[in-house]
Amino acid sequence: NRRLKAFRAFITLTRPNQWYKNLLIIVPAVFSQSMFKLDLWPSLIASFASACLTSGANYILNDIRDLERDKKHPIKRLRPLPSNLISIRTAAILSILTASTGFTIAYCVNLNVLICMIMLFLNTQIYSFTLKDYALLDVADVSLNYVIRAIAGAYAISVPISPWLIVGIFSLALLLSFGKRVGEILELGDNAETHRKALKYYKKIQIRRGLFIVSFLVIVVYTIYSINVHGIGFALTIPLITYLVAFYTNTVWRNTAVANNPSELFKQWKFTSVFVIWLISVFTLLYLL
Repeated sequence: NRRLKAFRAFITLTRPNQWYKNLLIIVPAVFSQSMFKLDLWPSLIASFASACLTSGANYILNDIRDLERDKKHPIKRLRPLPSNLISIRTAAILSILTASTGFTIAYCVNLNVLICMIMLFLNTQIYSFTLKDYALLDVADVSLNYVIRAIAGAYAISVPISPWLIVGIFSLALLLSFGKRVGEILELGDNAETHRKALKYYKKIQIRRGLFIVSFLVIVVYTIYSINVHGIGFALTIPLITYLVAFYTNTVWRNTAVANNPSELFKQWKFTSVFVIWLISVFTLLYLL
């Protein structure tokens, strides 16, 4: 069916496999002990939907901009635009409609959430047009988008924006961003710098050091947060986070699928088991004790 094919191509353009990043909107609700306040959930769900649509619009614009480059990429050439499943004109119209819908939903939540979504959209475009070609600035700018999502979640339910929220999310996002650079370097090999200018400044040994430093930063930030904000009980979850971070940093060097899409980690039972234990521990400490 032609229409069904076109619809599937449109959905693929918006990258639903990347929407898990927008779950950061829920993080402020979890750590402000507001998860079970049912009246807040309509705002959270609407904000999540808005972020998915805004991100989707960005992905479409990025694919339009990188069309010629993506045609030479071993995996990206299979996307709807490089493979000619959707025309550039159609993709541009879909991007405008998707962004407009996302902004409208955000405005229905509140003005601050709308501002966050506009910032998310603009910052991604700044990255695409300039900062993606500058080493370190590229990972810092991508990481800022994660923080914007979390701040939107705080505004959605009107809770204070904690400095720990910003520092914690930013450091975790840096880790994932460095991991993605590892995946790109391993996947593209000698052709890495022709695909993305910034990659010529990332050497394997530098990336390894960067990944180690940021991994250490994530663990330190989580440790200080746990002890200072929640006390000794919460500190018992530190070994779990340490294991999860170490597992990730070790895996990205062996599995480019994980580097490019961290949600692939949940296909590995060891990681998933420890993550679930951490999740249960956090919920128990925050909501039951």
